[in-house]
Amino acid sequence: MPLPRLMMRRVNTGWWGMLSPLILFTSVQAADVPDPLSLDQALNYAEGHPRSQLAPEIALRHPAPQPLYLDCHSLAYNSNTGVDNQRDRLLPNLIAPLEKQRLDIMERFFDVVLADSSAVRDNENMAVYYIPLDRTRTRLELKEFSELDVAELDAEYQVVRQQGAASAAAQRLTRSLLAQAINNPQKLPNELNPPEIGTFPTELPPLNELVETSLKNNKWLDDRRDDMTADERAVTDMELHQHILELLLRLDVFKVAEERSQAEILWRDYYLERSRTLYEQEVKSDIGDAMTQQSKARLQQQQIQFCRALTLAQLNALQGNPVWPLPKPAPTEDKPA
Repeated sequence: MPLPRLMMRRVNTGWWGMLSPLILFTSVQAADVPDPLSLDQALNYAEGHPRSQLAPEIALRHPAPQPLYLDCHSLAYNSNTGVDNQRDRLLPNLIAPLEKQRLDIMERFFDVVLADSSAVRDNENMAVYYIPLDRTRTRLELKEFSELDVAELDAEYQVVRQQGAASAAAQRLTRSLLAQAINNPQKLPNELNPPEIGTFPTELPPLNELVETSLKNNKWLDDRRDDMTADERAVTDMELHQHILELLLRLDVFKVAEERSQAEILWRDYYLERSRTLYEQEVKSDIGDAMTQQSKARLQQQQIQFCRALTLAQLNALQGNPVWPLPKPAPTEDKPA
């Protein structure tokens, strides 16, 4: 008894279908914004953005909204340390405003991709919950089910339907924030080309070396330190040291989180396959929950990858390097037998 594909397609496109005409209309007017938009193209819009012209002291008066899905600090520490969204962003007095804007574009870009993935998950979930509701309504007329059965399934379906509506709204909201980040607030991007993250470096230089490199190669920070008093310079150096330490610790946690995520995805794949087999044999199964948990695991894996990429980009910015593309792992030499 396979899942009806027609129903899956109809529900999958429903919420995006409500959203896409408006997005398509606005993107057609934005002739200067490519469609689909890549991360490399989006980063080019950082130059000339009003925020890239603000002095750090002024920028602090205009904090940017937090992302919807890319809460890297909480993701790394499983929210055990409490909500502290500011730890996801570098202090504006450590990197040039232009580099800060590029990091903001990266964050917004990743957030849109995650919003789209979340919408796919919720639309699949809606289909899974709608099918038994529709069947039960039909069999109610045959007196095989009661109105209580229908009411219970309808209540469960309305919960996931609301989640689907929230995901559709998040797609619009994250695109609006990305549009502002690329200085096109009235023209929402329609489609994005998800970036190829590639392989992450297995090892990074030690903390003190990274701090020294930042002090040496971050020309913008070096110029500001020249104009500081001794006390201001000491405080700035402590902030730099602390930020790099936190980024390194976060990368260590994400490395373990990635391994945990891969293990969970493998488990969820096996579990879903078993649930699907039971469903097709018309044996009671939890295929709906299995599909939801599998999609949730894959979404979190994507969050981890994007957070690792953003953290490495922040390290790049502190050291005076381009935020993107990320540095490739050093080639490994084959040892003679």
